[in-house]
Amino acid sequence: MSNLLRALRAVLWSFIGLGGRRADAESRTSQVGILPLIGVALVMALLLIAGLVTLAHFAAGT
Repeated sequence: MSNLLRALRAVLWSFIGLGGRRADAESRTSQVGILPLIGVALVMALLLIAGLVTLAHFAAGT
């Protein structure tokens, strides 16, 4: 599995609990460096915020 996919899996697990058991969390984060984890987490957070803003925009009908 590539380093980026490992980072994505670790971030998704920390955000919403997807990606495996809690006992495996330490091994997931130790296989990936800290910078890829931070980068993927920032991108995922920005995508979540953009999605919520877009949803609010369409719900408001403007």
